[in-house]
Amino acid sequence: MLSPLKILSCILCLMLLSACSNYAAPVSNRAQPPSIRITTHQVAAGESLYSIAWRYDLNFRLLARANGLSAPYSLRPGQRLTLKTTGISLNNRPASSSSAVVKATKIPSTVVSSGAVKAPIPFKKKPKPEVFSKNWQWKWPIQGKTVETFSPANLRKGVRIKGVSRSMVRPAAPGIVVYAGDGLRGYGKLVIIKHSEILLSAYGHNEKILVKEGQNVKQTEIIAKLGSKGTLYFEIRKDGYPVNPSLYIK
Repeated sequence: MLSPLKILSCILCLMLLSACSNYAAPVSNRAQPPSIRITTHQVAAGESLYSIAWRYDLNFRLLARANGLSAPYSLRPGQRLTLKTTGISLNNRPASSSSAVVKATKIPSTVVSSGAVKAPIPFKKKPKPEVFSKNWQWKWPIQGKTVETFSPANLRKGVRIKGVSRSMVRPAAPGIVVYAGDGLRGYGKLVIIKHSEILLSAYGHNEKILVKEGQNVKQTEIIAKLGSKGTLYFEIRKDGYPVNPSLYIK
């Protein structure tokens, strides 16, 4: 017969063994689940092909080709687009110039787009600026000081420029407005301008947009007005990739 002391010792040992079996590894040591890559997008009211391509860091021409779309790239609310553009070529077919932009009409709030964001694109080389007509040059959209520089490694795809309160925003180069709205998360009221088949620019965090989609604009025209803080977010993309505006504007 076991003594009370030995019985107590056995109970303590059993309790220690039970605690060890229930020990969970620290979170930092656990295997991470595989990340989910977004492959489709459901078109919501107000979106255009250009705004969707901008959202996922895609070339709008490749996105159009992947979905069998041609200019003016008409979309309908609820339409599903594939985002798989890898392996798609633009060769052997002339690039169509966009003279109009069709914007999806309003639909019930039950139809929404995916909220996931594609992983950042690695930047290996600095793209060379595109050469345009000698009749004009790229210009800064407002006068002010750059308070946030271009840094893809830190997920800064554009620059922030601090101007005066209520500054008027002008295009950095002539082009056609391909998006004007507030449907892209993180950009506020945004204007996207197409300058060529490979170059687009964006102007975000405006208080008021003064242009419409499909409108041709010159560098002297006002496209938006900033709020009381006077801070503009400005971005240039070449073939879907963000590039340093300083490569274009001296």
